[in-house]
Amino acid sequence: MSDTPSPKTSSRSLFIGGASFLLLSVPFFVFGLGFLDTKARIELKCERGGPCTHTRVGWLTREAPTTFQLGELQGTRIDRRRSSRGEDESIYRPMLVTTRGDFPIAAHWMEQEKQARSATVSVDRFLSTPGAPGFSMWHDDRPRASRIGVLFTATATLVMLFGLWLTWRAVRRRGEERRAS
Repeated sequence: MSDTPSPKTSSRSLFIGGASFLLLSVPFFVFGLGFLDTKARIELKCERGGPCTHTRVGWLTREAPTTFQLGELQGTRIDRRRSSRGEDESIYRPMLVTTRGDFPIAAHWMEQEKQARSATVSVDRFLSTPGAPGFSMWHDDRPRASRIGVLFTATATLVMLFGLWLTWRAVRRRGEERRAS
């Protein structure tokens, strides 16, 4: 017996490494798909004379729409709070006010009050004009909200491919070891 190790990695070590990387990819996929499914598209659809439906949508799934009768809608408002990025900067979020509570019209806070106000104009016009035609609007922040999901999913894919490559090498090495013995 020689004390010098074999210049080739054993198939068992390659199988362990491959399995480890394949298992490591699982949490990255779970978190990546979870972040990709952030419900960052908000759709508001009102028919002439009601009802109105409010729906939150992600890339992978959609929540069941919340339906409001015309009498439940009370109007809109703009929430304002301080931005964590600057000392005196404010951020804004348009909200639909109903008898069941407040529902966001946009998934993320906006930097300009004018931008948030424009999201409320259609709702306010619809509520102030009896017999107004229906309307449909949406605010889609999914691309911005899913950046982390894309990073996690891409990392998971790379880690999984590396694990599959190690496993493939292990299978080839196992064949070489069996032929040699």
